[in-house]
Amino acid sequence: MENAMSITRTARRTGAEIAVSIAALAVGSLILTACSGSSDSAGKLDGTYYIKDVNGTSHLGQLVVKGSNVSHHEYGCDGVYVKPGVTSTGEFNKDQSQIIWTVAGDDTRNKRTGTEPISTSNTSISVSGSAYVRDNSDAGKALLDAFKAKCKK
Repeated sequence: MENAMSITRTARRTGAEIAVSIAALAVGSLILTACSGSSDSAGKLDGTYYIKDVNGTSHLGQLVVKGSNVSHHEYGCDGVYVKPGVTSTGEFNKDQSQIIWTVAGDDTRNKRTGTEPISTSNTSISVSGSAYVRDNSDAGKALLDAFKAKCKK
């Protein structure tokens, strides 16, 4: 009888240990999911975004996002899709609340220097309050069509 009791106690302890192990695995899984979710959010921003009349000019502004890297280009009618008139590159800060511009180029018209606050949605990225719309969204397609039409004149 004593052996049966010690086996039962051992089984109970082992059962409790198993329950603790399962709980620890579940918590670990949630942590990994949360971490991978934050890196996925960077990928969700990947793409090309546009704004009209960038920096108060009649130029087309283009923001290209690849992971945490960002490039900003400005196009006039004579250079649309050929070579941007102004280019800057930067990267998102860790929590993706700012762009840190790392290379401003040597064009004096460049307004992308230092850091700028951003906010995001599924179809846009706002940089210092100016909304850039995703190229494949309805607003992005309309903006590009209007710019092309303006440039044909």
